[in-house]
Amino acid sequence: MNMGSRELAPWNDGPIRGFFSIPRLVAVLCLLLVGALSRGPVASASDAKTAPPASAIPAARAAKNLAVITIRGEIDAVTAHSVKRRIEQAIDAGADGLVIEIHSPGGLVVSGLEICSAVKQAPVNTIAWINTEAYSMAAIIALACDSIVLAPHATLGDAAPIQINMNPMAPGGLGLQTLGATERQKLMAPMIAEVVESARLNGYDENLVQAFITLGVETWLIREKSTGKQYFVTESEYRAIFGEEPHRGASHIRSGVFSSRDANAAPPADERHAGASPSEDPSAFRSAFGPLNSDAEKDIRLRLDGTVSPRPIFSAADRDRYELIEYATDGQTLLTLKESDLRRYGLADATATIQNDQDLQAYVGAAHLTRLDQSWSEDLVAFMTQGISGTVIKGLLIVVFLMAMFIEMSMPGVGLPGIIALAALAGLVVPPMLIGAANWWMGAMVVGGLVLILLEIFVLPGFGVPGVIGLLMLFGGLVGSFASPGQLFPGVGPGGVGELARAGSVVLLSLFVAGAGVFLFVKYTHKFPIVGRLVLADRPVSSDDEESLLAAMNPTPTSRSLPPVGAIGRTTTVLRPSGTAEINDRLVDVVSEFGFIDAGKLVRVTSVTDYRVGVDLVREPPAPPSSNPSRES
Repeated sequence: MNMGSRELAPWNDGPIRGFFSIPRLVAVLCLLLVGALSRGPVASASDAKTAPPASAIPAARAAKNLAVITIRGEIDAVTAHSVKRRIEQAIDAGADGLVIEIHSPGGLVVSGLEICSAVKQAPVNTIAWINTEAYSMAAIIALACDSIVLAPHATLGDAAPIQINMNPMAPGGLGLQTLGATERQKLMAPMIAEVVESARLNGYDENLVQAFITLGVETWLIREKSTGKQYFVTESEYRAIFGEEPHRGASHIRSGVFSSRDANAAPPADERHAGASPSEDPSAFRSAFGPLNSDAEKDIRLRLDGTVSPRPIFSAADRDRYELIEYATDGQTLLTLKESDLRRYGLADATATIQNDQDLQAYVGAAHLTRLDQSWSEDLVAFMTQGISGTVIKGLLIVVFLMAMFIEMSMPGVGLPGIIALAALAGLVVPPMLIGAANWWMGAMVVGGLVLILLEIFVLPGFGVPGVIGLLMLFGGLVGSFASPGQLFPGVGPGGVGELARAGSVVLLSLFVAGAGVFLFVKYTHKFPIVGRLVLADRPVSSDDEESLLAAMNPTPTSRSLPPVGAIGRTTTVLRPSGTAEINDRLVDVVSEFGFIDAGKLVRVTSVTDYRVGVDLVREPPAPPSSNPSRES
């Protein structure tokens, strides 16, 4: 204390002199330096308004570098590829927190499950921001994140699988198709396994989340008196706890005409969903598969994903531990929750409403926030490969490819049709490669088929095995361009036989359109303003050039100067398929009707028009053996 009084002695000489004393200045500077080092960067005035104190942010969600990955619109193979790419990009760049911003009506089951797997494998905290709707597979992706935050008026749910037919030639045409019971269960099994695993990992009720996917999930909400923890129990669990039949009536999650009726009673025929199949009606669903809330069904669900369920085993000994809150879901409709119920049932953070990036940054205490949207190239690939637009574009590219190849082969040396054909082929192959949806065999079959067809036309005489195999390989490769990601062969795997039928229908329709286009091109080539100049046209001989050398060497053909059908001649050049032959002591331009014909072969005229003389090969009898006996010496 004495040392302290001596340090303060300068104050006795006057306030100004004491304030600027050297010991005091040194002490003040040291305190400021220590404080600055301990606090880190000083927050700006705007940061102080939005960012809460660091101590108020739980360590589990705190992040310095936050990446926002957006999912907007329908979820397809391109979306899955893009989200996985952006997650890897964010982690490699140093992000220690990920926000998956979702505004989506859902999409493909396989693609959504790929995104769920990528989200769960991310080595940092993941937050789903519902801004403002997450239906179907988008809801399942949100549940896969570590936590969920909501924008105002957010909605989540309605995740039952449906099937939309994309084959216009199939029965029923385009649109929503009815799923059979087996097909529906095949799709639901991995989806239920996914949401059950997500519930166990992230602290949601595993009974409740199944109601997003399937009908018949009837639950009662109970609360543990000592801890306040809530559970959604089934009918059998309710009986085990309270020893009585469960209370029914109007459930908290209303189901329209079903809400005030006994959940096990079948609805009147005039109140069933329009167009619903027996497997889609709740009462028929129960009669076909048994009560969904039975112990056997529960045991099956608990083993779905191989993880241990955190739910307690309820019994009569728990009667005094729990109290009934409400009849929650009657199982007559797919669960779809708005903002208030998402918070009430513990599916979303009840303390936060996120409206913009500033709210996100404050929620996690991030110093830096970066958005990673789907790139323009991925949008283009999605337009060219997915949905109805992808089907139409692929069909048009096939038509352009086939027509350009025909024109190039019929007018060799021009070059432009060949370039167009290669560009169309690249449009079929390259976009799927960019998202990992193209398989090596697809390109190999298309290229191999073209090579065999060209060999058949220009090298090997006749239309035999190489040509047939080439056409089959070309057709198979074009069908393969419609294969889904993950398929090794079209029609086997995620896409199934339905996708194979759709691909085959589109390719056949494209072949028909290409054939019609080729016919019109051949018939009206001379009328095209540019292409017509590449084809020689007949010109009437005027009086001025009747005696010209050109007219003398190549007079206008007449029917009298052409050989008759059945005339025999001998080829003077190889017919591939056109060339010349000597018929009736005259050289005639001829075309082989079937296959190539070597020079020096006998041919017979099979058709004659003003523009074309068709011939076919005549089999010559074998030459008689030579009668020149050898002499013995």
